[in-house]
Amino acid sequence: MKLTRRDFLLKGTALFATLGLGGALFTETGKSILASSFEEDIEDPVLVVVQLSGGNDGINTLIPYGQGVYYDSRPTLAYQQKDVLALDNHVGLHPSLVGLSALYKLGKMAVIQGVGYPEPDHSHFRSMEIWQTAEPEKISRSGWLARYVELSLRGNNNPLKAVQVGASGSKAFASDKLSFPVVQSLETYNLIDPKTAMLDKNRLTKAFLDMYSAQNQVEQLRVISGRGYEAYKSVEAIQALTATYANKIEYPKTNFAKDLQLVSKLLAGKSGTRVFNVQIGGFDDHADEKVQHAKVLTQVDEGLTAFYKDLEAQGLQDRVMVMMFSEFGRRVKENGSGGTDHGTAAPMFVIGGKVNGGLYGAYPSLSNLDNGDLKYEVDFRSVYNTLIDKWLKGDAAAVLNKSYENLKFI
Repeated sequence: MKLTRRDFLLKGTALFATLGLGGALFTETGKSILASSFEEDIEDPVLVVVQLSGGNDGINTLIPYGQGVYYDSRPTLAYQQKDVLALDNHVGLHPSLVGLSALYKLGKMAVIQGVGYPEPDHSHFRSMEIWQTAEPEKISRSGWLARYVELSLRGNNNPLKAVQVGASGSKAFASDKLSFPVVQSLETYNLIDPKTAMLDKNRLTKAFLDMYSAQNQVEQLRVISGRGYEAYKSVEAIQALTATYANKIEYPKTNFAKDLQLVSKLLAGKSGTRVFNVQIGGFDDHADEKVQHAKVLTQVDEGLTAFYKDLEAQGLQDRVMVMMFSEFGRRVKENGSGGTDHGTAAPMFVIGGKVNGGLYGAYPSLSNLDNGDLKYEVDFRSVYNTLIDKWLKGDAAAVLNKSYENLKFI
């Protein structure tokens, strides 16, 4: 097996990409991430961050059905009181959120109303960046979850301590010091089978060494080839993480539900992961919102409901909290296309067995607006502060560069 330098760069990169985790599969010494046990991590609290990409219409998610101005502002988009899943005499959930409504009634979901930040930005890119870095006042190179890992999990050597699930990464994990795996599917680990001769690990290692010996780069290549060798063992080891997973709950056939089930599989397999990030898009409803919004919220509801039931079946519901957010809400008035335009404040949701369920904060006024936008009532960094400090037991002030109010949902 003779490889040129170009072959190595192409095929070596493809190998690691095929495994789905890139360089983050390995430690600095080239040892397999799963060469040792991380039993000390498996009882620690876990945070699953769910990102609703596109700007979820918070007003039609947590519906202020007790306010007449809601119906005046949305003649075609407003939901009648009889259709709203009432949480109290003033607000209720979108009709599609049947499962989340049941969790709320069980005290397993907290709804934080009117969440935002000063001087809000209507750009998808910039607003998402603000939420992911927790830095509204400046452009930041680092993400808030990356800073949590760097500062509060300094002694945790498990490279799977923070995992991004799905098709793309999040700037919440941006770091100059660490890299974090992006796992699209556990099935990708089957694409190169260490039991076949398709790419024999010993020949591959030798070929890499032979190639670079001629270029006086043996020492660097030993590290790379060692990592390649360990990659084969990591395939089997990561698959073994899911061997104990009992598929007792039927998940919907959606990508979002599949991603959440992957989270459950890793947790059931004792991966030691402390933080997960999951995304679902489709919330930029400038036109024909009523049908599209209901469709995507149904996916969110069914996916999260199945996930919570799965956590209960695995006995994990008290170890996991789900925080759900979107980069901004929508404006109060519907537009001329049966949709809504980019807005500001919106509700956040926190779900888990240890959540103090209920409504938190005040619903923003629908009439006292800031140039047509809702005025936020709760700074989103207070939600982050609460989760870092009270749930993850981290240094919230260091992660957020300032102390914020702890809310009472934990």
